[in-house]
Amino acid sequence: MCGFAGRVDWDGMAGDGGVGGIVDRLRHRGPDDRGVWTSPERRCTLGHARLSILDLSPAGHQPMLDPGTGNAIAFNGEIYNFQALRAECERDGYPFRSHSDTEVILALYRRHGRDCVRRLRGMFAFALWDAGRGELFLARDRVGKKPLNYALTPGGIVFSSEIDPLVRHPLVDQAMDPDALELYLQLQYIPAPWTIYRSVRKLPPASWAVLDRAGLRVSEYWDVDYRPKAALSVGEAVEGLEEKLREAVRLRMVADVPVGALLSGGVDSSLVVAMMAQMSAEPVRTFSIGFDEQAFSELPYAQAVADRYGTRHHPEIIHGEVESLLAPLARHYGEPFADSSAVPSFHVSRVARKHVKVAMNGDGGDELLGGYPRYWLAPAAIRAGRLLGGLNSPAQLARAAGSLAEASTIPARIRRRWLLRAAHPELQSVTMYSEYWGDASRTQLTGAGGGVLEAWRGEWLARAREAASNPVDRMLWIDNRTYLPGDLLVKMDIASMHCGLETRSPLLDHEVIEFCASLPAHLKVRNRVGKALLKKLGEKYLPHDLLYRPKMGFGIPLEEWLRGPLRPVVERTLGSEEVMAPLDPEVIRRTLAQFYGHGAAHASRVWALLMFGTWKRTCVLSAAA
Repeated sequence: MCGFAGRVDWDGMAGDGGVGGIVDRLRHRGPDDRGVWTSPERRCTLGHARLSILDLSPAGHQPMLDPGTGNAIAFNGEIYNFQALRAECERDGYPFRSHSDTEVILALYRRHGRDCVRRLRGMFAFALWDAGRGELFLARDRVGKKPLNYALTPGGIVFSSEIDPLVRHPLVDQAMDPDALELYLQLQYIPAPWTIYRSVRKLPPASWAVLDRAGLRVSEYWDVDYRPKAALSVGEAVEGLEEKLREAVRLRMVADVPVGALLSGGVDSSLVVAMMAQMSAEPVRTFSIGFDEQAFSELPYAQAVADRYGTRHHPEIIHGEVESLLAPLARHYGEPFADSSAVPSFHVSRVARKHVKVAMNGDGGDELLGGYPRYWLAPAAIRAGRLLGGLNSPAQLARAAGSLAEASTIPARIRRRWLLRAAHPELQSVTMYSEYWGDASRTQLTGAGGGVLEAWRGEWLARAREAASNPVDRMLWIDNRTYLPGDLLVKMDIASMHCGLETRSPLLDHEVIEFCASLPAHLKVRNRVGKALLKKLGEKYLPHDLLYRPKMGFGIPLEEWLRGPLRPVVERTLGSEEVMAPLDPEVIRRTLAQFYGHGAAHASRVWALLMFGTWKRTCVLSAAA
């Protein structure tokens, strides 16, 4: 796990082309080593900040070269099947000089070219300079665990693992992208390929890109087809899931440093800890976060799992002192990011990093097997969605989606219920963000029409219809391509890597994902219970009351904090027209007055504004001063 950066300029570069400065700003991701390499003709520079996990020796130094071809790579991530892949390459005569997974990618590229990414099982983003072709190859893992941001320049490209170090490069324009602002206010995050900066883009998950003198070409190399279904009994499906998940956990326990686990007390992380404990010769180190407000704290459940499996458990309480974390949050995310669970994610990562360099987590269970309430459709609703799903085109649904949240008349409410609960339940995966800044309120705030959101919704609804034949699977497909990589995985990557902690997610192994996609909907949602199959498997490992308790999520007492300890910084930030521009100050004042004066449920809107303003002050105005 690391951070990397680079630049290509077809006319050649002086010095390191500014790459060294980006790497210096990425040292929190990789404090153990630093490297910068420039190609002989000075057209490509790669830089790397290393967090040493495999092969701690100098042989694992990056950027790494293939002496036989002159190719060079800068890599961030872990390849969990690297040992098997290495054995294949050794049989073909590749002369390995290290024991790192980075060198395996170089060997695979020599054998398979760009198709090497299809053989990688893990989380990764990398930049590889192909010396023979004189071109740059960029790639990102299937689900988007590892980030890769880039900016095209007049002479080529500049790229980085994080956004803020990238926009400090003198060739990168810092103008704001109004479409990205629209997306942020509605979604609470900015999805790929957008960033808040007009000139900077994210390489989407499951994609590679090739840069040569003709320009940049981006291609998708993987997707999941939810239509073919395996004919399995419940027992067979449980056995299949257990086999896949245990293998994924086993592969992720391979490291040359201690491996711990982030234990929330929910089903997913608890099951991962249980499997780790059974495979480990020593007690697993586990880490949990809770709050003074008991309604938001899962510490008792985490403690019960820790006691059951004899882990070395490290719980910690978060109090309301959040203000000091706001600027670091904004700087590390590099753009507005309003998922408030980033706060406990930062805290639990800091706690874990005091003891380990690597920690497992339970990310992905909800998006694989239907953990959110919107998935919990009755069998009749699933059948109706399958039969009626073609009544309206994706474009029609995308146009209708924006008005559903504001439905106030009885006919409008009836239409909303018909669309969301019968004909097109998958609409819930593109309308679930209406509590933030929905179409009507956002138009007042920005003065824009929201055309980018309609196009965004339409694209994902259309692609989901091609990938899945029932509404549960369509929601799962959409969430795996939007909410999971755009919000949840960005949140965890930045929260963990800000302090040099690598996090691994067994449930997001692509073979686990493909297995879950092949399961019929009734094995995922059963009797209006989500994650039915995962909970059935969990009965072998965990107590019944933990498995079947109400879902809590990784939330924080947001409203209480905004009304209490954070109120001064909220009023100071949102009251500055310079900081909040280009947003309408009157709409902001009215929103605050409603939130503080009349008890209006605007906590999510106020938090989104606060994180926008904090980003603007920290990353834009302060940098320009």
